[in-house]
Amino acid sequence: MFKFGLLFLAFQFAAGVSLADDSGRHRGLRPISPPNSFNKELRPIVTGIDYHTSVLYFFNYRTDTLVTVNPLSLSGWPGDVPLQHTVISADGETLYVTTDNTEDHSAYLVVLDVESINWKQQRAHLEVKKVAEFDEPNTPAELPFVESTNVGQPIPPWVLASGTQIHGPTLLPFTDFIYFTSWTSDRIRVWDSKAHEFARIDPIRIPGYTEQTHGVVFNNSGTLGLGSGYFFDNNVIDLYQVNRRTGRLKPRGKIKLGDRKAYAAFSHYVSWRNERFAVTATMQFDKTSLTPKRTRKVIPPSVWLIDAWEKTAEKIIPATDHVDGAGIYRSASDIIVVGHKVYIAEEDTLDDKIGEDGFISVFDISDPHNPKFLKRFKPGEDLPDGFSVAHAFAPSPDHRYLMVASWYSGYVIKIDTLTDEVVKVFGPKDGLVMPHGLFGAGNNR
Repeated sequence: MFKFGLLFLAFQFAAGVSLADDSGRHRGLRPISPPNSFNKELRPIVTGIDYHTSVLYFFNYRTDTLVTVNPLSLSGWPGDVPLQHTVISADGETLYVTTDNTEDHSAYLVVLDVESINWKQQRAHLEVKKVAEFDEPNTPAELPFVESTNVGQPIPPWVLASGTQIHGPTLLPFTDFIYFTSWTSDRIRVWDSKAHEFARIDPIRIPGYTEQTHGVVFNNSGTLGLGSGYFFDNNVIDLYQVNRRTGRLKPRGKIKLGDRKAYAAFSHYVSWRNERFAVTATMQFDKTSLTPKRTRKVIPPSVWLIDAWEKTAEKIIPATDHVDGAGIYRSASDIIVVGHKVYIAEEDTLDDKIGEDGFISVFDISDPHNPKFLKRFKPGEDLPDGFSVAHAFAPSPDHRYLMVASWYSGYVIKIDTLTDEVVKVFGPKDGLVMPHGLFGAGNNR
């Protein structure tokens, strides 16, 4: 029943003509809105970018095939710009790529028509359809000033971005709206994929809510959204009521991870368990200059169960100081609920020695108030030697497979969630250097 529900929602997202033939073509862009029939085939695609080589990635999680495209070869591409995130429509026909701001270039949203993908010949034909600007060139970041106040919590350079960065893309179910968050400022950007332009309500700017957000993740009905606070000492998850007709977000409260005396902070992503409950995970270890004086302690990396109706959060998985401990061993970056299990990407990026290792932990949350530790994927065992910084997940629509990206060590790992085994490794031998920004066709984040 769980898989059927996910597939039903995934098919709701699909639109336009299916690319069942790898060499097939279509006309123009296709909206993300629900199709008129269910006679559509979701394409087994996960997309991404490479920070270092600036190529676009297309992973086929059925055939374990990789296709790369150099965007500089495409007519209309805005130039040598740093890439950040991707979004792929459910039918695999439209790709969205965000880029970072530079002295010479805006932060862009580039919309591409996926004309064809030939997996056997490892080639793809893309066409740039539109380039939209998020801001002006050389726009500075608007991040809070933060300093280290103890050895327990350094401030790594990657957190202190200099210009606009667009992160955390999500789709609003049963609509044509795509949401992007300007993590470096206080704006949520909304793209209308049917009109091929920014939505009428763009940008969304709500003081006290939209600052340093990394994605607004919606429940499957598209009625509620949760925004994560991706910065030091941001200890709240923002709750929004959603107007699916206009795309507008109405703030409904701030859900604290802890209280004023002790809190967890720096959450990367949110994953919904059902229409009411969701989970999030945190990264921060200790106090910083942003920590209020009244705060007794910062709760180390942990997992929290969010009740969006009651606007409460309960810590359900604590930190552990042992690699085999039943808790969170490194900063808890991404998190995904798969049936009765939750997967946590544990990355090593917030301490004083970035990238020494990285893990993926798995817990049974059949009883979400009492999770049971099942497994920790480790470098040199389940994961390749030298693997570090498990950063973000991209599941297949039925959640049978999880793709996990490590931008630091250059790997994309495919996990079979039925057996909890690594079944495919894409890595440096395949040309990967710093893969990031994964997004699976048929998902809404």
